[in-house]
Amino acid sequence: MRRLTLAYALALTSCTVDPAADAGAVRRDAGPPPPRADDVDLLFVIDDAGSMAEKQASFAAALPGLTRALLTGDLDGDGTPDARPLHSLQIGVVTTDMGVGGHTVPTCGHGDFGRDGILQTRGRTELPGCRASYPAVLAFDPANSPEASGVELACVTNVGTSGCGLEQQLEAALKALTPARPTEWTADGYAPPRFFRDTPGHADGANDGLVRRDSLLGVVILSDEDDCALLDPDLMMLDHPRYGATDLNLRCFVHREAVHPVARYVDGLAGLRRQPSRLLYAVLAGVPVDLEPSPVGPVDWDRLVGPEDVRDPRMVERLDPALPSRLVPSCNVPGRGIAFPPVRLVEVARDLEARGARVVVGSVCQDSYAAPMEAIARRILE
Repeated sequence: MRRLTLAYALALTSCTVDPAADAGAVRRDAGPPPPRADDVDLLFVIDDAGSMAEKQASFAAALPGLTRALLTGDLDGDGTPDARPLHSLQIGVVTTDMGVGGHTVPTCGHGDFGRDGILQTRGRTELPGCRASYPAVLAFDPANSPEASGVELACVTNVGTSGCGLEQQLEAALKALTPARPTEWTADGYAPPRFFRDTPGHADGANDGLVRRDSLLGVVILSDEDDCALLDPDLMMLDHPRYGATDLNLRCFVHREAVHPVARYVDGLAGLRRQPSRLLYAVLAGVPVDLEPSPVGPVDWDRLVGPEDVRDPRMVERLDPALPSRLVPSCNVPGRGIAFPPVRLVEVARDLEARGARVVVGSVCQDSYAAPMEAIARRILE
């Protein structure tokens, strides 16, 4: 059975969001920025489809460095603190499997809701030192060994590769963190989005306790595909009268009107914090390695998601003439596999940065994720 490839390719140059045009929706900090948060709540959104084994292993290997930096303030690993360490760190893990709208699709064993953005508790017992289960919210503080904290996280973030090949990274993040109703920590006027079959988010239900009132809230996405958050669940109906003639792997590319707009996630994530600077959004996806910003450098948005005449050609979604049932990969690294242009995921980063959020863009197309993890630590501790 072949894997459902989500190389997703909106011809997004025609529907790219212009941050300046969206200025009416921008809500910036009123007055001076708030003091840096010493309590941080992170959500890891891990792609659990069949091509992710090596990427999950690299992510797990980089976690001790991330937790050490956050809990000691030592950003460069030289043994000397470079910033004030966190007081506390909470982490939860979800997968990109949000089902396929109730339809029957190869590789998608739970067609209705998938894993539904609910925090994972299963440990990978086949890995040395891992227990069978963990709390849904993993809590760490400087009194814990930072490296041990990272090892414990590896047991949960290695979520396996049996998940649905239709990745809905953004929908998983939003449902995991959205409360069913406005709370004391959501922005003024916040209207919680609804999800498949008119269900609410889990932040004040199944995932209660991950998001705290005055914390810095972070979303870290690991995937080698772009997002395909289903607006019309029937997009995955195999014999649908409108969509059925299109190869299942290309439906998110051809029928972009059936996918939620990027603005849903920009608005939805920004609304989870009263101050935009208390939100972090990081994506490790199919950005070519040479386009990954340095941990201390700015992001060149034009090269990643700008108009086609200035965008790097590898970040342009187009059909692969050698294999017409997929898009041209943005990365193809021996021993690492392929990845596809993460245009929607990066557009969310760009538009959240325009609203004042902290963002990181990294590449999964490399053996070590030390650089993007350092960038995440720096954005949190700055």
